[in-house]
Amino acid sequence: MRILHINSESGYRGGERQLHLLARGLRERGHEQLIVCRPASELESALRADGLATATYAKPVLLGARSPFLRNRLREIATDFSPDVVHAHTGNAHTMAVGAFLGDHPIVTTRRVDFAVGGKKYTAEGQHFIAISNGVRDVLVQGGVDPSRIDVVYSGIDTTRVRGGQGGALRSEWLHGDAGPLIGFVGALVDHKAPWILAEAASLIRAQLPGARVVFVGDGEERPRLESLRAKHPDAIILAGHRQDIADCYAAFDLFVMPSKLEGLCTSLIDALAAGVPSIASRAGGIPDVVEDNVTGVLVPPLDREQLAAAVVALWGDEARRRKFAENGVRRVEERFTARAMVEGTESVYTRVVAR
Repeated sequence: MRILHINSESGYRGGERQLHLLARGLRERGHEQLIVCRPASELESALRADGLATATYAKPVLLGARSPFLRNRLREIATDFSPDVVHAHTGNAHTMAVGAFLGDHPIVTTRRVDFAVGGKKYTAEGQHFIAISNGVRDVLVQGGVDPSRIDVVYSGIDTTRVRGGQGGALRSEWLHGDAGPLIGFVGALVDHKAPWILAEAASLIRAQLPGARVVFVGDGEERPRLESLRAKHPDAIILAGHRQDIADCYAAFDLFVMPSKLEGLCTSLIDALAAGVPSIASRAGGIPDVVEDNVTGVLVPPLDREQLAAAVVALWGDEARRRKFAENGVRRVEERFTARAMVEGTESVYTRVVAR
């Protein structure tokens, strides 16, 4: 098949990594692809370095994703490429695809977040949706999308990216000689991931585990709030910023925590399971597809720092449970969340949509 992908982001976060893994896997399976993205974006640089074909568009000054100039640019690209299917990978990309191609080309849109949706953009004929979790699928159905036009295809990871790390040096740096546990968070410091809940829980955890420290790997709009909390509890919280040595980070962690209040699926949580790190997460969005309570980890209510702290303390005190979660988590990732499974699931959707 000939697949035209559209992405609207300038950075390279989880959704862009998924697109990159998908494009690489589809190339291996013999498909022709062109990826439309922002010029000089981190995604464009990564794709070109990997030998994947890209086309770019200028960000419109007016009307954003609904700009007629942007619509014409997309049609120009499609005329030259002649795709069998158009795949939108972000909310703005979905708007762009519907405006330029609805009725002319089949449109597949991957929905990665569990924010509420609605309107003609989601109910118009001629399009299909990939939800990255059952939680996201439920939100689409509530927004009026016909369930027959939704497939759940879990995000997948490259397990080699997070396994085999050496955590000794980071443990020495972050624990400063304390006994631990070292509790990790990896991800964007953004509102829907509620990182401040874990920061607020840090002092409660340290009251019962005096050697505990919480490390936030990542950056984002919520960093100032975390810096304020760290100023009150400097021995309990570490803000590590963006890091490239992600396998070493997971190897250093004793526990992993994801306190999101909204979450499509959370690939950093999948990374933690793949790395064998016992994990605690909130019962939000698609997270229960990853963490089965008391099987592959512990689930707690969102935005409840007391229960989160209690879960950390309890799990740290139960070595047998930690070992069970580590073993079951690795197995769960191999069964459900590999990049290969994601590519195969997406390819199956394309085949059915084009045939229909």
